[in-house]
Amino acid sequence: MNGINIEKMILHILDNSIGMPILSEREHPYSGDIMEFMTTHIEKIFNDVNVKKAYFSDEVNAVKNLCMAISENSYSFVEKTKEFSHLIYKIMAENATIPPCDLICSLFHRDGERYLGFFILNYKSSYIHYVDESNDNRINTVVKQKTALPNENQKIDECIIINLRDYSILLKEQKYEIDGEKEFYISKYLLKSDNILSDKEKIDIVNKVSKKIVKDYYENDIKKMAEVKNALVESVEDSGSIDIEHVKTKAFQNNLELQNIYEEEIERRGLTEKVIEVDENLDKKIPRTQKLVTDDGIEIKVPTSYLTNGNKIEFLNNPDGTISILLKNIRDIQGK
Repeated sequence: MNGINIEKMILHILDNSIGMPILSEREHPYSGDIMEFMTTHIEKIFNDVNVKKAYFSDEVNAVKNLCMAISENSYSFVEKTKEFSHLIYKIMAENATIPPCDLICSLFHRDGERYLGFFILNYKSSYIHYVDESNDNRINTVVKQKTALPNENQKIDECIIINLRDYSILLKEQKYEIDGEKEFYISKYLLKSDNILSDKEKIDIVNKVSKKIVKDYYENDIKKMAEVKNALVESVEDSGSIDIEHVKTKAFQNNLELQNIYEEEIERRGLTEKVIEVDENLDKKIPRTQKLVTDDGIEIKVPTSYLTNGNKIEFLNNPDGTISILLKNIRDIQGK
């Protein structure tokens, strides 16, 4: 069966200002609106480029054990999610920077696979009207509500989705200050999982290293930056992936030393994969344009492919040391 089908769901309240978690004793009542709310968010998470693919380490793991218990006996769902809530609440209570939240735990099916999801809904502020009839006169006022949850159009900040077939993890998390340093507490202290980069983080590393190399060795040369970006685009269009070997060879053709520096810098930043698969969501993050900004504030956004040939744009060096930009073969110009 395709699509998302929610089998079980429960809501626990984890507000560290109260001093203890408020745990539900029963599953959440089935409601069409709430189930639609959850299926919308679950589908967004599966398509979110900020989600990491993670795995439990080989050591004994409390979270993996309770997931296995729920998988083997779904009647243990309520009690095991309460155990999970205590685990995460203990970390929250010891670290005040981690915000209060509602925790929705859900057992669900998606496209033939069974999953256990833990969705951390951090509170957001919103405003509602309030009717005060305590005195003789009714007063309608606007009040701030500090425990609002993300709506269907927003994204859930943090979540854990565990595949109950192979116990692989989809993880979205944020850093909070712990012992003076910002850390991912979910992966490090709760799941104790192996550290894996999200797809967006992988692309960010490649883009940042590309800019650094062009800045350090080519004095921010516009054409060289365009060549690197074109190499990325070419790799994606040819193979549906970013092949680091292809990119470095194409961008730095006659410089083996720089090719090695490029690859080593990428590895130093934590990206050890040589090939990064690019799906349709990640494809939007591939840079295909270059923004040019002059010293007097003029901005031009140009497809990178135009910068590596003289058919569309040309840079002219003037005798006085200034640069002119010539746009060529233009059929129409529109203001936007």
